[in-house]
Amino acid sequence: MAEFKCYICNSTVKTGEKFTFTKKGSVHYDCYVSSKRQQIGPEKTEEFRTLASLLDYSLQGLLNAMSIQTEKEEAAEAKRQSIQAYEKLAGDLTKKIEEL
Repeated sequence: MAEFKCYICNSTVKTGEKFTFTKKGSVHYDCYVSSKRQQIGPEKTEEFRTLASLLDYSLQGLLNAMSIQTEKEEAAEAKRQSIQAYEKLAGDLTKKIEEL
């Protein structure tokens, strides 16, 4: 399993935990949202809350997809594609949050 260091709390970020990547590096989802919440102006609070919720859902979906065990080739390919889709979605949502 891959391991990274959260640039906010300096703790280890492990595969199997909710985390994302920004230009600064890897970051726990909770650390990221908490930190960004403090930086967001009141006029963008609603948009931030929506994007943060969607990021949370996509990261949970990613973890769920990763936990599925399969031995069949077609199912393994579907799992791989699902993981890629969740990773892309999480990346896109993180980028939108960064742009706030």
